[in-house]
Amino acid sequence: MGILYLNTEGSKVRKSGGTIVVEKGGETVTTIPLEQISGVVVFTGVHLTEAVVVEFLKMGTSVTYLSTRGQYYGRLESVHSVDVVRQMKQANLTKDSSFCIELSKEFISVKIHNQITILRWFMKNKPETNEGELEQLKIIKNRVKEAVTVEQIMGYEGNAAKIYFSCLSKLCKPEFKFYGRTRQPPKDAFNSMLSYGYTLLMYEIYTILGSHGLYPYFGFMHKPKRGHPALVSDLMEEWRPVLIDAFVLHLVNKGSFKSIDFEVDNSSGGVFLKRHQSKDFLNRYEKRVLTQIKNTDNESSEIFNYRIQLEHQVKMMAKAIENSNSTLYKGYKIR
Repeated sequence: MGILYLNTEGSKVRKSGGTIVVEKGGETVTTIPLEQISGVVVFTGVHLTEAVVVEFLKMGTSVTYLSTRGQYYGRLESVHSVDVVRQMKQANLTKDSSFCIELSKEFISVKIHNQITILRWFMKNKPETNEGELEQLKIIKNRVKEAVTVEQIMGYEGNAAKIYFSCLSKLCKPEFKFYGRTRQPPKDAFNSMLSYGYTLLMYEIYTILGSHGLYPYFGFMHKPKRGHPALVSDLMEEWRPVLIDAFVLHLVNKGSFKSIDFEVDNSSGGVFLKRHQSKDFLNRYEKRVLTQIKNTDNESSEIFNYRIQLEHQVKMMAKAIENSNSTLYKGYKIR
């Protein structure tokens, strides 16, 4: 099961038996068995027939609509997986300060652990880099464990992010150097790829949460805000360094993308991947989430991929909510 990305401008998507057929100009671009699709992302310029929409609703397959630059338009989803009882427990737990604080500590301490690990990976080939920043991150990580409010934890996360992104900039090729995290819109090529990757990750987790009866907008660390899926943001924290930051840094240092692959939007001043390069990024992201990894929960040699592990994290979250026990959720740490 995987995410189907529909991004061929001017294409039409129809159903034929047990398959989805993508056509353009009367010719078939590709066919995909319905049983292989767990979620769908539709980009600007793609038309879904009514029969396809109905089939996705019958199957409980969520459809996310994005612009070619990653702007979110909305979602189409059935009510098959709605679990009102579980969502009521989830909503009530957002008012339990102890539950929220302990979960927030886990999210951010694991995130900083993963940030440190990734920086170490890339510093191996950069002997001139200073490990002083890593020591600062370790200090902040220890302070997170001693925090007594969610606001404190978020403050430490912000401090760690400044140090971390400064280090990332030093580790990437000169043409992709950047000066801090910028978003809505991103102001440089590196931030552009980060934002695009985070958007893909966000709606991947959103889809998984819905399939397990959780409500994406009731979070435990991120504050409720109109139109913001707070629980998705919570669960994304530990994965940002692993699935997106390291991925983007690898792409730019390997030369997979060049500065000419980006364009500036005159109205917003934002920097975005050109359409063809955006498709290339999507394909590479899909390969990334399907990368095989070892389960870190125990000493078994069981092999997963990142997408399966993301679902495993959501299942742990559901279990923690069902039992009102924050310790049942363990973040995913890389080694």
